[in-house]
Amino acid sequence: MQSCSIKRIERLAGLCLLLVVSSPAWCQQSAVDKMIADGHYNRAKPLVQAVLAKHPQDLDALIELSTIQWAFGQLDAATGTAERAIQVADGSAIAHAQLVNILGAKLASSKVSSFEKMGLARRFHREADRTLQLDPRNLYAHEALARFYWYAPAIAGGGKSNARQVVDKLVRLDASRGYALKAELDATENNPAAVQADWQQAVTANPGSYTAKIGLGACLLAAGGEQVRAAEEVARKSLALDPSRIHSYRLLAAVYVASARWDSLDANLKRARAAVPDDLGADFAAAQAILDHNIAAQWARAEECLRSYLKQPSEGLEPSMGMAHWRLGTVLEKEGRRSAARDEVEIALRLDPSLDAAKKDLKRLQ
Repeated sequence: MQSCSIKRIERLAGLCLLLVVSSPAWCQQSAVDKMIADGHYNRAKPLVQAVLAKHPQDLDALIELSTIQWAFGQLDAATGTAERAIQVADGSAIAHAQLVNILGAKLASSKVSSFEKMGLARRFHREADRTLQLDPRNLYAHEALARFYWYAPAIAGGGKSNARQVVDKLVRLDASRGYALKAELDATENNPAAVQADWQQAVTANPGSYTAKIGLGACLLAAGGEQVRAAEEVARKSLALDPSRIHSYRLLAAVYVASARWDSLDANLKRARAAVPDDLGADFAAAQAILDHNIAAQWARAEECLRSYLKQPSEGLEPSMGMAHWRLGTVLEKEGRRSAARDEVEIALRLDPSLDAAKKDLKRLQ
């Protein structure tokens, strides 16, 4: 049996690991909470803003807004909103857990300096300890702590043995989420067989978990060969669980590109646009898969998909408009249209100056 590579998982499944932490830090769900948990941030945002306009100290709405801001990469705003939630209810574990999540995102961001991260690490640990003091079973705090221990240098308090201990505790609290996190950590150690086994265990622990199925499907697809059909089967099962979420369509788009089933790809993209009209992530996934597989005969199709994606603002946690313009520039360059490619890369860098790979492309195109 072939195994999977985490870099391909991230592209093929659209960062499926983020599904585990993409909902506000509490268990009971309102209609808005479900929108956020399902990745419909653009739908949720005006509803949350309307609540806060009338009730500026609404704890649930503050945590929801912080999560939406995080999903769009607005980490400073998300931090401030989480801090407001704590001011409203300092004894709330969910409020502190929200701040823990946002501080963790900052620690993982390449846009935050190493010097700033040292201070953030201390604050992160204080908030995590406070969350677990208020609620020793808080899943979000355990996930965030495990990541901190795993990724942080020893001088900042990191330690992989500590991370493994926290993951083991998380498995006891929620096996499916625990194994999903274990998959993330195992992937960083270039252990693809373990990653696939982790996702299998996540599905076994909770067969109804959409997130676990997407993670497993991405692993199977990345393994290639005979596993591609298995990935399609898992993607179809996740689609049956919830056809209103984009992740299954994205995974299927990558499956059909990998197996050169172009009619099936077109039909899948049509279904995705109808089912999730405000999230065109499947179009981007199809174009990215064509680039990943370097399918020269399908450059025009990749261009069409990217232009479709660029017709409306991106959803939270989806590739940014800057990223999409850069990828379009890549396709145009491969088609031999250097001037048009340069224009797209310039737009990408105006929208997101942090795209270092795009800077290298622009230098080459000039």
